Amino acid sequence: MKNFKILNNYSIRSKLIIIYLFCVLIPMIVTNSIVYITIKSNEVREQRITMEHAIERVKYNLSSVLDDCVLVSNHLHNDITLNDFITRRYDNLLDYYERYNYLLQNNVINYYYNSQHVYQVTIYTDNDTISNSSNFRKLTSETRQSEWYRQFYNNNEDMTISVYYDDNRKNYGINNTARTISITRKLDNFDKTHENILKIDVDYNVILNDILNEKMEDNLYVCNKSYILFSNKKSNVGTEEFDTIDSIEEKDVKLNDFFRFKVANEAWNIIITANEVSPLSKIVERKEILFGLAIFNLLLPTIIIILVSHSIGYRVTLLGIYLGKVENEEFSTIEYNDGQDEIGKLIRSYNLMVLRIKELIEVVFKRDAEKQRLELAKKQAELKALQSQVNPHFMFNTLESIRMRSLIKGESETAEIIENLSALLRKTINWGEDYITIEDEMLFVENYLQIQKYRFGEKLTFSFYVMGDCKGIRIPKLSILSFVENACVHGIEEVSHNASINVSIFKYDSRLFIEISDTGSGMEEDQLNLIRDKLRNAEIDMLNNSKSTGVLNTYMRLQMYCNNNMQFEIDSKPKEGTDVTIQIFLDEPGVSNSFVKENQNNNF
Repeated sequence: MKNFKILNNYSIRSKLIIIYLFCVLIPMIVTNSIVYITIKSNEVREQRITMEHAIERVKYNLSSVLDDCVLVSNHLHNDITLNDFITRRYDNLLDYYERYNYLLQNNVINYYYNSQHVYQVTIYTDNDTISNSSNFRKLTSETRQSEWYRQFYNNNEDMTISVYYDDNRKNYGINNTARTISITRKLDNFDKTHENILKIDVDYNVILNDILNEKMEDNLYVCNKSYILFSNKKSNVGTEEFDTIDSIEEKDVKLNDFFRFKVANEAWNIIITANEVSPLSKIVERKEILFGLAIFNLLLPTIIIILVSHSIGYRVTLLGIYLGKVENEEFSTIEYNDGQDEIGKLIRSYNLMVLRIKELIEVVFKRDAEKQRLELAKKQAELKALQSQVNPHFMFNTLESIRMRSLIKGESETAEIIENLSALLRKTINWGEDYITIEDEMLFVENYLQIQKYRFGEKLTFSFYVMGDCKGIRIPKLSILSFVENACVHGIEEVSHNASINVSIFKYDSRLFIEISDTGSGMEEDQLNLIRDKLRNAEIDMLNNSKSTGVLNTYMRLQMYCNNNMQFEIDSKPKEGTDVTIQIFLDEPGVSNSFVKENQNNNF
């Protein structure tokens, strides 16, 4: 290999060009020239023939099904017994049912269900003396508003092929399909004075199964002007809405033909889409060509790659070994300096770097480390001095002295408010754990509202309801208090009439509900939508840019606590108040560990 050290003097870019020329470009040109000239034209021709045969089979199957249904409609159109039944006026229901039973006994309708292509035969008539049944319906205004009737009426033809989605058939029926194709015509062969309409529903699944039986890799579609009626892409689509024809990529269409109805002025498109022909799949069948290409594409690139990889691999491995020593704080220089390419320059740069690091460690780093330790000690001393200047116990002792003085003077109301304020401040300053029980949180809320009631007087009333099973559940600290405080500041302060705040907490079906409502000033729709938008797009950066962050902060803490397994709703009406509903899914995966532990302790 020493004779090939000359490669060390070439740049990596030049080596990659060599690899590209001999391992990619030249083999690709030779391979494509052979493969695409000998195979692709045959593949395209075979694909075209297969598609044409598939379309002819689809046309034949469609003709068989629809002609059979049209034949049924012709028989019923010419049936005088049926015409007499639907045009006759009945004096009472008994008279009607006698004629109906006679009709059934003669199999005028049921006889045609022997056709496997007919799903439903329904006759609509404006004769109001008949009674609705499975085959006979009154022609009502509601019927005239239906999709199939409007298509029939607007078409203004003797016979119409109606395509629509029937919601009423979605949840029942033998084949459980709501996609409906109907042949509709007037029963006016004997009587033109009444409006009698025959609607024969084609069995959708019969045509669908014929389409699915076309075993082809390409996509086959049967479409009208607006919708994809049938497709071989998936089965059991009877309950799904029709896909629009826009979902077919025009660039993928390989063949497009038409199926025209014999008795109706309408045509359906039969479309086949497919990917471009890839002749590479046929290479395996040409063993001689494959063997020759394997020698040409593997042997020559292997020789070139071995030579190039040896030029790069040894020195890169050596450089990696010495870099590993640097991780272990062992700084050694590399004595191997052969090569003028990028790796050789990299080795020399590494040696220079090692020498500079040694210098930094011995001089600069030690000096800076000592300086940083002195600065850190100074900052710690300043912080301790600052912390000692404010003693929270002084504040609590002062409030306790004021409370005791108020009690001595008989000012029990003032003493109670000072006691609530002291308790609230103590729990706020001594934060402790971020999660507390709902019972402790509600003590915060009660202390806060007692202070606000001292401020507002009779203007403010409040009430609580906490289900017993909910008291031990842990939630983020001050989460309920934040919403109660927001209700006081933005709801109660801005009204002159008496108002109330109500908090309800309960469990239902493994879900925790927290509801906070007030009867304050409420919000306009624009302001409410702005708040909802902020909550939907809540981010940490918004806390720094917003003046009011209490509700936003609490919302984000609750979402992190629940791992986004929470639903939050806020509703408000001007001059009526605001309602906040928080729903936490207790059994959903991802709820915080603190909640799960408390949940297990309470046997929920």
